[in-house]
Amino acid sequence: MKLVKAYTLFIFGAMSALPVCAQTVTQTIGVDAAVQMALENNLSLKEEEITLNGYKRSNAYSWNSISPSLTAGATYSKSVEPGETEIGTSKLYGRVSVSITPALYTEIKTAKINYENGKLSYETAVKTVELNVRKAFYKLLYDADNVKLQEQNLESAEKQYQQNLSKYNQGGMSRLDVLSAQVSVENQKPNVLSAKTTLENDMASFKQTLGISQDVNLVLNGTLDDILLIGDISIDDIEAQSATLKALENKLSLAQTAVLASRFNAYGPTITGSYEASRSYKTGSKDGTNGGAISASVSIPLDGILPWSSSAQNVSSAKDEVKSLELQIEDEKTTLRVNTESYLRSIAQSKAAIASLKASADLAKETYDMTLTAYQRGSKDLLSLQTALDGLLEAQVNLKSAAYSLISSILDLENELGIPFGTLSLGKVAAE
Repeated sequence: MKLVKAYTLFIFGAMSALPVCAQTVTQTIGVDAAVQMALENNLSLKEEEITLNGYKRSNAYSWNSISPSLTAGATYSKSVEPGETEIGTSKLYGRVSVSITPALYTEIKTAKINYENGKLSYETAVKTVELNVRKAFYKLLYDADNVKLQEQNLESAEKQYQQNLSKYNQGGMSRLDVLSAQVSVENQKPNVLSAKTTLENDMASFKQTLGISQDVNLVLNGTLDDILLIGDISIDDIEAQSATLKALENKLSLAQTAVLASRFNAYGPTITGSYEASRSYKTGSKDGTNGGAISASVSIPLDGILPWSSSAQNVSSAKDEVKSLELQIEDEKTTLRVNTESYLRSIAQSKAAIASLKASADLAKETYDMTLTAYQRGSKDLLSLQTALDGLLEAQVNLKSAAYSLISSILDLENELGIPFGTLSLGKVAAE
């Protein structure tokens, strides 16, 4: 009996603790904080950082080809002549040697450029993560606004249905009007469900990007209404820092260095110097003799003077790569201008659409209010009222969609120009 009682108390206590354990944690976050969190938890960035550290080490020790080569050793030998006693000799020695080639310069320069490329690659990865997070953040704001507008539309439809039902019960309205109002309610419910599903799916992906548990109730600190206040965009005084263009310019520097390296391999001399110190002992003798040797040599390859040699061909191939990259850079500059103008047109189009949609939304709201009043007085039918409500919802949703398109185009333009996010909208969008 005591065992049953104890078991019952245990179950009761466990069930009592469940609501405490199931409490949802709510976290409010702004766009900048979301970016920071994503950067801290992104595994791809951590891999990029490891690669960058490798380039950094290579750059720091790129001179190591002239590091002295040190050797230490010992030998023992003996000679035997007919009729003579065996004589053995032991020898201890140490040797240091250094070899210097003109390629050292290109090795150091190549390591430096590779390190710069590594930093650029890391910065590009960071900007890609930031771009995706910012776009996702504003997309969630649009999703949330869409849910709110769809719910308001459903609430209005339900309110109208209840009013029609009340009038029908009082004998002041036909059954057909009640059914029509009920149909409007049922038709709106799938729209609300679809909007909520989109919001939930996008929020789940956003949490995953930020490294936040799916159990956290994430509240976004921001509004698309701030985007509607963004003024004119001008890039006249902004210096483009395209990551793609920078990468091509670094490749060009590497190719130019490769030309110099191939020339050094074809014509450059190699200078080698060494010094050896030794001490020798004969068998049976405690006294040793010191010795030493210094050597120096210079070698100059001659293959480069032969135009058909592999060395000469390597020089020509390296020059071709330089010419190819110079053409690619010119093409990328053109692409940068074209893309920039395209984004500017998209921004101008979004701003023009916002101005028109603001007016449309105001007119739609006024139309709905007037139609509702007329319907309540009996001078407008239910279809006219529902049409006015649909028009109001469409105008409001389109306005929010235009705001999202505007900020997306601005973010894309900032990314294309390689400038910090917020440069083109700083001070025009409310801070978090």
